[in-house]
Amino acid sequence: MGQAKDFLPNMQKVLIPLDKSDASERALKFAGCLLAPISCDVVNEIILLHVLGISFIEKMATNIDLRFATLKESPLFKRLAQEYIDKEIVPFLEESEALLRKAGVKCAIKREILEGDPTKEIVNYAQKKGIHTIIMGRRRRSAIKERVLGSCSYAVSHRPGRHTDYIVGLEEVLWEACPVPRILVPFDGSDYARYALREATGLALAFPKGVVKLTIIHVVEVAYINQLEATEEAKKMLEEAKKEFVRNGISDSIIDTELRYGDPAEEIVKAADEGNYNIIMIGRTGKSGLKELVLGSVSSRVLHLAERQTVALVSA
Repeated sequence: MGQAKDFLPNMQKVLIPLDKSDASERALKFAGCLLAPISCDVVNEIILLHVLGISFIEKMATNIDLRFATLKESPLFKRLAQEYIDKEIVPFLEESEALLRKAGVKCAIKREILEGDPTKEIVNYAQKKGIHTIIMGRRRRSAIKERVLGSCSYAVSHRPGRHTDYIVGLEEVLWEACPVPRILVPFDGSDYARYALREATGLALAFPKGVVKLTIIHVVEVAYINQLEATEEAKKMLEEAKKEFVRNGISDSIIDTELRYGDPAEEIVKAADEGNYNIIMIGRTGKSGLKELVLGSVSSRVLHLAERQTVALVSA
């Protein structure tokens, strides 16, 4: 039976940036485990993208004694760059595709190679090609460093439009033993949280029946004066979210709810650690990077606190 069109996850086109790093390898393994059980009607195409970065071009400029500005137009650079692509990058992308096939991914896979600043090229490519989902690994960097110095995952997740970005955590994934998806969905009743709820619904329905485990979590902030009233409101909110899952075709048997007290981001990550969840699916508020730096957001803090888990940021 086909999946209801209204509840397809937003992953018709999936982009996986790859660069031979440990983070990139984790992202590829996660992608294989996540996408292999999903129908090609849901995931139409996967794009494996490698960007020849500025550091590569600068290194080439040093090697052949040319100024950076004129380097890319040099016939010698073009020849050396093409040799590097043919010997290093094409085989790397071919091997990556073969690994996805071995994991059981059946949908179309395309390979792309670009030149330039990786962050800008990934964001521009995603915008131009209408990419719905990006899967990329996270590196070890503090929240302040990522905001001040920049990070690829931070910039990618803040691009405009409706999309879902999986920032793959540090937990090791084995090709031969893919974990059962255990998804923690923070819910506060906001429109942004509902977007994440809807995406989690689509993902669960895309998997074979009964495979995914879902838990909806709400955190009551300790700042609330009337804790009893806040608790009752939170219980109603969680029950409403659970009913929405069930109305949309999710079996009651795979849904749990959890109520916690404290700092929302800290408690969400603590619940993910204690419950051994491998995906936290959370709605983004739509704030710009600058506003998030000044005002903060729960989704941004969860992304930086949850090192082990994959954080799926749902934007609308």
